[in-house]
Amino acid sequence: MRAPRLVLIRHAQAGNPGDWEGTDRDRPLTAKGQVSAVRMAQALGEMLPESVELLCSPYLRARQTAIPLSQALDVPIRQKKWLAPGQPAGLEVESLARNLPADGGLVLVGHEPDLSLLASCLLGAAGGRSLVHMGKGDACGLTGQLPGPMQLDWHLPRKVLERMAGGAAS
Repeated sequence: MRAPRLVLIRHAQAGNPGDWEGTDRDRPLTAKGQVSAVRMAQALGEMLPESVELLCSPYLRARQTAIPLSQALDVPIRQKKWLAPGQPAGLEVESLARNLPADGGLVLVGHEPDLSLLASCLLGAAGGRSLVHMGKGDACGLTGQLPGPMQLDWHLPRKVLERMAGGAAS
């Protein structure tokens, strides 16, 4: 697989919103989600360019998903408000991608339906049509120039990423 310039990752499995008494912003990953985040990082760490910028939503479950990847890649995590649920990210992504080194990549950890909509928009879908559906823990890699349309290099469900890391998918 080619190293993508842009990787979108939906946070791993979090607790049920109906069972959580705190704010949605502070809803954590489940124990399975935490294990999954580590396995995802193991698989993705080998697929990404050497130079990446890792950005994530300020919500706890996204940060918890990004931490193992940050450790695997030895890069810091930068939290961005525009990766929080319901925020538009297109202009920010385009601006950041312009400043990447030629061999660099941008990794975004966020939420649904925002990531599917962003991917679809970057792939050239019109009218808010969704070309990609990001399940919990899914990742997709896109290449090309922004504003697009970009090309979808791969879309890997969480279970596939876990298997790639050598773990049994839960």
